[in-house]
Amino acid sequence: MKDFSIGCKPRRLIKAKFIVVCSMLFLVVGCQNSTLRYDLNEQQKIYIHETTKNYGGLIELYKQRLQRSDTEDTRYKLAQIYYLSNDFEAAKRTLSPVLNKSKNDNLFALYAHVESKMGHNDTALEYLDKAIAINRKNGEAYNIKGIVLLKKKQYDAARYAFNLARENFYDENKVTNNLAMLSILNKDYNEAYKHLNILYTKGYRDQTILHNLLYTLVKLNKMQLAKSFCLSHRLSNDPEILIQELKQIEPVDAIKFNEITPTQSDNQKQYTTEKIASQQVSKTDTVVKPKKETNSQTTTKSEISAKLSNVTKLETETEPKQTAVTNSKTDTNLAISKQNKQANQVTTQSTILAVRSGEHGKFSRITFETVNQLTKSQYKIEKISPREFKLSFYDVTLPTAGINYIINRISRSDRDFANITGSLTTEKTLILQIKTKQDSIVKDFDAGPNSNGKAHCFVFDFYLENK
Repeated sequence: MKDFSIGCKPRRLIKAKFIVVCSMLFLVVGCQNSTLRYDLNEQQKIYIHETTKNYGGLIELYKQRLQRSDTEDTRYKLAQIYYLSNDFEAAKRTLSPVLNKSKNDNLFALYAHVESKMGHNDTALEYLDKAIAINRKNGEAYNIKGIVLLKKKQYDAARYAFNLARENFYDENKVTNNLAMLSILNKDYNEAYKHLNILYTKGYRDQTILHNLLYTLVKLNKMQLAKSFCLSHRLSNDPEILIQELKQIEPVDAIKFNEITPTQSDNQKQYTTEKIASQQVSKTDTVVKPKKETNSQTTTKSEISAKLSNVTKLETETEPKQTAVTNSKTDTNLAISKQNKQANQVTTQSTILAVRSGEHGKFSRITFETVNQLTKSQYKIEKISPREFKLSFYDVTLPTAGINYIINRISRSDRDFANITGSLTTEKTLILQIKTKQDSIVKDFDAGPNSNGKAHCFVFDFYLENK
């Protein structure tokens, strides 16, 4: 019996050690799985915020990541989001600690973007030269340099920089647009029209391209074609007044430096039409009881002022539409006839395919994707109070996920929205009740087809009245 006890002790000891080792392994594996799940959750949140352009959410995520591990890459990504949200001071503050030791050409290019936005063009050129010294194939750095040189009115040097950007495979369409802007500044409208028409014939139809083409047509004194073009693309309800305004405006006063994307490789997936629309005020506020004595001439003037803000923008993201190209005057007139015919037809049903929401610098946006283009007769905006709005959509077909899907999609943007509720009546009227956190106004407009041309986008922007 004694011998048996002595023989058992080592086995018990081995068993105890085995249990301890296994416990440690489970603990390590558990920690690894937990870390992996955390990383996946964070990446999923980043993807969602990028898709909805929720810059506030992205900033918080990257700030938390920076607190856990202060790396150059995280600072770079956080500065990108600050830049996109127009907080240039914060972007500069984020990048400054790593400038002296960085060897990242894209980081220097982004910092140059920021300095240029803040009006420090000489400093911007200094850091662009640093970026190019590190990587002479950085086409984006050359493109930014061209824009900065344009601001300094060094036109020949700007053209040289743009051509270097093209040689180094930077986005051909952005470079073409920037060369068109350079030609407009030089008042070489034939050359500008040639560059813009290249983009137009490729199928690009964003508001910047269209307004720049209209501007060059007016400056080339092709008034009848300009009027037809204006009507065909619905650039104004009163084209003659808009054309007269364009005749008087000088290029140097019209030029807008709008460097939207700060990196060449990390472009966010977003609709071109939304980017352009975020720069403009395309329609007047919609209220329940508009004033009877509204002066139509004043309304038209305010509309024109908004339209002029789109003329000659630099480095604007453009995305081709899957539509037929109309270059000639005859094709333009045919397009007008087609649009007039469509206007006389009453669409009885709106099929909602998707709903998106996101936060921009000065407003929160709700975008509806529908099978057919949404018309004024198919929806209504009612301002119940300064912070309460009612959106009604008539005779609609909802996505398969139902009304809760729409409410959840809108609720993701919670910076300005306090509460969203919805209902669908027996007459198939979708009613959305939206409460904002501060006094707000709504601007609505048709943003055109989506990126693949298979759906139409209609936008509702909620601006805070104190901004």
